[in-house]
Amino acid sequence: MRLKKLLLALAIPAGVASAADLDDPAGQTIYLDEGPLSYDVFETAVAHVDLESCPAEFADEEVFCRMTLANGKAHVFVFSMDPDAPLLAIKSLDVTGDLLAF
Repeated sequence: MRLKKLLLALAIPAGVASAADLDDPAGQTIYLDEGPLSYDVFETAVAHVDLESCPAEFADEEVFCRMTLANGKAHVFVFSMDPDAPLLAIKSLDVTGDLLAF
């Protein structure tokens, strides 16, 4: 079962590119409905940095965020504070001087 979760986690980046066009015309934020990727799997499988806060659009939610850099963009992964910590959304941002405004 853990191998299956890891394989799903590693498949996420390929799905993100195509889902971005469908979920958000600007390709900026992808929302997952209780996605298959939990923080437990993400933490061990994806190189990332812990963020002190999340983007403003998630300020009213019980979440925590992690960030990766890939393909010239920063990708903020938003996880629920629920015990299973499922991935809720992925926000992709251009790498600019004001990237960490949140």
